[in-house]
Amino acid sequence: MALLRRPLSTRPVRLAGALLAVSLLAAGCTGEDPDPTSTDGTVASDDGGADAPDQGGAGDATEPSDGGGRTAAAVPVEPIEVTPAPEGFEPPAPCTHEGAHLVSADAPATPELPERGGDVPVIELTGIEGDKAQLTVTIGEGEPRPVEDAAIGETIGLDLWTISITSVCSDQDQVEFDLID
Repeated sequence: MALLRRPLSTRPVRLAGALLAVSLLAAGCTGEDPDPTSTDGTVASDDGGADAPDQGGAGDATEPSDGGGRTAAAVPVEPIEVTPAPEGFEPPAPCTHEGAHLVSADAPATPELPERGGDVPVIELTGIEGDKAQLTVTIGEGEPRPVEDAAIGETIGLDLWTISITSVCSDQDQVEFDLID
């Protein structure tokens, strides 16, 4: 009599596959960040094993003293360049009060420059030396940037805006300018 062969059951193969899938899922769902440094700047701990650095008794993970290395060294800020007045330009009297925008020592420029790219620059007067205005400009959430000293007829490119100095009045601590672009 011939030996009858029964087809192999797929049950053990399916069971092995299911066990493999479950073990892979369990390995991926441990709740530990695969990167040893998490997004909040703390370092993952291995429960204080022999290789763990001395934590000084502060617990499993400590906050770095500098906020996770996110501080940056202060970089000197280059002043915004001023374009000189055209050749042959004869500047008018210093206090002509002809500009569309006024900035004084105690108040930023009014009216504000128009919004462009979601930002409005804030222009402030920090001083006047001779016939030149000393200004700073803050755009958006950035830091105030100095502008090279500017005289009547000179232009200043401020990212999306270009202004032209029209009046520098040292006895009233105010400067006027026009928006030309």
